[in-house]
Amino acid sequence: MSISLKRRSLLAGSAASLLSRPAGAADFGPLGKPSWAADGPQGVAMRKGLAFGAAVPSNLLNRSAEFRKILARDCGLLLGNNELKMAVVMPEPGRTDFAPADSVVRFARAHGQRLRGHALVWHEALPSWVAEQLAKASPAQAEDFLRRWIDTAMGRYRGMIESWDVLNEVLAGYGPVRREDGLRETPWLAALGPGYLDLAFRLAHDADPSAVLTWNEDSLEHDFGWVEARRARVLTRLEAMRKRGVPVRRFGIQAHLVSDHPFDAAKFRRFLRELGQLGVGIAITELDIDDKAFPADPAARDKGVADFARRFLDVALDEPALLDVVTWGLFDGDTWLNDHPDHRRPDGRRQRPLPLDEAMRPKPFREALIAAFRHAPDHSTVRARLRGTA
Repeated sequence: MSISLKRRSLLAGSAASLLSRPAGAADFGPLGKPSWAADGPQGVAMRKGLAFGAAVPSNLLNRSAEFRKILARDCGLLLGNNELKMAVVMPEPGRTDFAPADSVVRFARAHGQRLRGHALVWHEALPSWVAEQLAKASPAQAEDFLRRWIDTAMGRYRGMIESWDVLNEVLAGYGPVRREDGLRETPWLAALGPGYLDLAFRLAHDADPSAVLTWNEDSLEHDFGWVEARRARVLTRLEAMRKRGVPVRRFGIQAHLVSDHPFDAAKFRRFLRELGQLGVGIAITELDIDDKAFPADPAARDKGVADFARRFLDVALDEPALLDVVTWGLFDGDTWLNDHPDHRRPDGRRQRPLPLDEAMRPKPFREALIAAFRHAPDHSTVRARLRGTA
């Protein structure tokens, strides 16, 4: 057998091992009645055609009754923060683990909550064994693997996960852009070329035609020259994809806000309007606020975070195409910011970037969310049309 065939056999064999029996709705219980409180973030948001939710870790969901109570009260939309990333689902060849994702899906269905899937194609959370095989694969082999991965992940939850982040962070990061097309250099790009963006969406649509397919991107919020150029690249590429009939129906803005970075409301408002004019829905997908520029005093920090959140949300919620607001975690004990060297506070104190504190008590950020939803313009009709529920 040739080396090429051996590589094909390994990729195909590993991919085939993914093909577990797709689970039907009965495996996850019936869709329950909505559990959220009328005066909580989701209860207020839904009056304007919006959904509020959070990324959740399944391990905490499974062990903390208090956390489950809060999620049921405050959220109308859930996703696992790592549970459907390839590194979790496929840690090694021949073995898949959907148990963490299953628990999030099961909880959301029981409480009548929408679900997001995150993320099918990303340069991080890629198992080392997959990256190694992609580096050796022909384009046909890489495409076959991508198809089987998407079929398996989406097929397991077909009809239950409303929207999927098909692409995540595909544009080049900070600093000078090396490629003329602005794409990040990743194993997917190396294996399949720039066409992998369109391909991923088409494969995802085949796997679950009912799912809303999203391009999720970072570093689009703040007022820097390189961010403005990045927004322009998004608009140009997204418009071209739509003209080619690529089934991208939503654009996700991560919104990892940083307290010492400038924010220009007028420029961000214009970007949202231009996205909406392309006919896609918009989601704020990973909202949190790095508080390192705010004082050490917790009350002062919480006020700074809440004020920034309100300024940002007042702009975002003005846009009729804005559909969802999702925080990356719901309480301060579940933030990634304390573990990232770029986001550690100079004074060594732990970040307070989310709606609830480390003891899961509501903070001014939660109040700011509710107030922003309550005072937002009512674009329910447009939002229902974009969701396909009008």
